[in-house]
Amino acid sequence: MALNAPANPAGHLTWPDDAVGALIEYRRVSQNFFATSRINEQGQRWNRIAQQINNDYPNFAPTRDQCRNKWNAMKSGYENLSRLMNGNPEGFPTHRPTLHDERFHGELSDEFWLTERNYLLFDFSFNLSHL
Repeated sequence: MALNAPANPAGHLTWPDDAVGALIEYRRVSQNFFATSRINEQGQRWNRIAQQINNDYPNFAPTRDQCRNKWNAMKSGYENLSRLMNGNPEGFPTHRPTLHDERFHGELSDEFWLTERNYLLFDFSFNLSHL
């Protein structure tokens, strides 16, 4: 039976630095899939990422939702810290960066997740014959 990932007193998953680094790398390797697939097809990829992290760190077993949530938090933290470092010219609300935001800012600085999605893959209910 897999051990549950450690939680802090607030009930949030405590991610070891090595597991965060692995999450970033697995998400980076999967970027083409995420950029070209439908949202409802991405759950299985998050399952695989969670399983890979569990294989790499047997005492740390995040779920797919925990991986997806951590990834989204890392992107948000990166954007927040970038704003703070650049004087926040747009005046967006900011918050104090976490240790992971600071530790992994450089690894996210290429913003690999911003590649354009292929919207031709998505079904649109637009019929040209009605024009």
